Amino acid sequence: MTFLAAIASRIDGWGLHSAPSVALAIGIPVLGGFAGAISMGNSVKTWYKDIKKAPWNPPPYVFGPTWTVLYTCMGYASHRVFYLVPAHLRATPLALYGAQLALNFAWTPVFFGAKRFGLAMANIALMWGGIAATAYSFFEYDATAGYLMLPYLAWVSYASTLNWYIWRNNPRFRHKLAAGAAGKRGKKE
Repeated sequence: MTFLAAIASRIDGWGLHSAPSVALAIGIPVLGGFAGAISMGNSVKTWYKDIKKAPWNPPPYVFGPTWTVLYTCMGYASHRVFYLVPAHLRATPLALYGAQLALNFAWTPVFFGAKRFGLAMANIALMWGGIAATAYSFFEYDATAGYLMLPYLAWVSYASTLNWYIWRNNPRFRHKLAAGAAGKRGKKE
């Protein structure tokens, strides 16, 4: 038995309605999102406030509560799939879930840490596809789990427009990054 199979077997024994299993399923995305928020540092108060943002960009205080609700919904959806889908069938929906969650966790350091808006746009596009595939896969086994993924898909659709606007309307960041990379290459040569 592999390490992951042993963990899954242990968690399987907790049952659908056990508080620890619900807490674990919700805690993974919530804590990952919290780590992403910490990785933002002071960017929201420094450079981010000065870039051109979409007219439909919400105020910064909207993001934390929104993501907490979305992470809770997706975590509970994954919990339902884990317990309601037979063990031999759950690998695909949970692998899709894990892949989109990894892309989600990667977006914040790419966008806020590296200020790579184009790369963040590619990331969010892949994430959107992963979320759509996950929701579809969840719907195949549990309609509630599938529905719980739809607000997340809607929000990421909206967030994609914000990312796109910032990427397209802040060329000075693209030029600064390109100039910085060229300068670093020049120093190495």
